[in-house]
Amino acid sequence: MESEIFTYALVELLFSIVLGVTLLYFTFKLLNRFFTKKFGLKLYNNLSFSIVISSILLSVAYLISDIKSPILNSLKIVSSQANYQGLIIFDGFKYTFLFLFIIIIAISIIIFISVKLFTLMTKDIDEFAEIKKDNRSIALLLAVIIFSVSIMVKESLYFLIETFVPYPEVINIL
Repeated sequence: MESEIFTYALVELLFSIVLGVTLLYFTFKLLNRFFTKKFGLKLYNNLSFSIVISSILLSVAYLISDIKSPILNSLKIVSSQANYQGLIIFDGFKYTFLFLFIIIIAISIIIFISVKLFTLMTKDIDEFAEIKKDNRSIALLLAVIIFSVSIMVKESLYFLIETFVPYPEVINIL
């Protein structure tokens, strides 16, 4: 067994767990506070609201799941440069927070636009009033919309993130 690779794998696993749980916890707290203030929804006695919140958390987890790749690519490229003088741990935090900031903003916009567009298209239904009344069919429909849009935009989102990776310039001879 290669001990350096094993250690790297353990660090990456621990990083994924801590990042995932922390991000999902803060997302949950923020969503719960927002929906409680704006719509008067209570998570603990409304299954429909729980379904919608769960779909948002699942979407966030799905969209954040591949964030390690651009971070690691950035670190490999930066640290492999001949004149690299920095600290890999500092650069690691820098790229992690940069990419997390970008992806969290993008996820927030994606979910907001998805819900807003769907509610605009279904003018005859007040989705959040129905969810407040614990209408599970509306909650499931909204949950599927949220997660389906997440599936559809994931590739584009990571293409956007990859534009921030400091790839070396390639000479164009054409």
